[in-house]
Amino acid sequence: MAVIHTRLEAPPTPLTPLVALVAAAAAVFGIGALAGGEGEPLLTASISLALLGVVLAIRRWDERRRLRAEADAWIGRHPAIAGPSYGWRIAELTSSRERHRLGGSVRSIVGQISPHRLPGASPLNRIALRSHTAELSALADRLDDLDLPVAPAGVLAVRRLLTEPGSALYVRPVLEERPCDVGAELDAVRASLEVGA
Repeated sequence: MAVIHTRLEAPPTPLTPLVALVAAAAAVFGIGALAGGEGEPLLTASISLALLGVVLAIRRWDERRRLRAEADAWIGRHPAIAGPSYGWRIAELTSSRERHRLGGSVRSIVGQISPHRLPGASPLNRIALRSHTAELSALADRLDDLDLPVAPAGVLAVRRLLTEPGSALYVRPVLEERPCDVGAELDAVRASLEVGA
């Protein structure tokens, strides 16, 4: 039986301890200097507080990354029952900011595969993608249409499309046995954005 996690709140932001402890370090240094403190002890105390802030921020960032990966895996496997458990991650994935960011990334790919643009170092499968600019543009439009909700599992599918080397967007090794159907993969990703799909 699968265990449903119950973390309802978002993981804490990594910047909070960093900002708080850097401010405390500045205050310690300023107050110490005004009180006539000087030298190595004052500097050591201030630097130690700032470094503690950096260490705590790194720990929180790592914890946040781990919790996001855990939530993404759960949402990808159990999209219908992920809401109560990972509402914070669903809110992040379906936010207007994330949707516009992903839509912009898809639009930049359309620009990069233009026949009028010189190829760069990008591993995009420019030749295969050129005949699918309409599908890519439709995917970007769907992400940017904030009047229509999107399924969080679909947003994860778009992220995988953009980031995984084995996706339809990228050149595959010559010896790979499985041919890539770019159109089918783009259609599947776009369909996965539909709520209830």
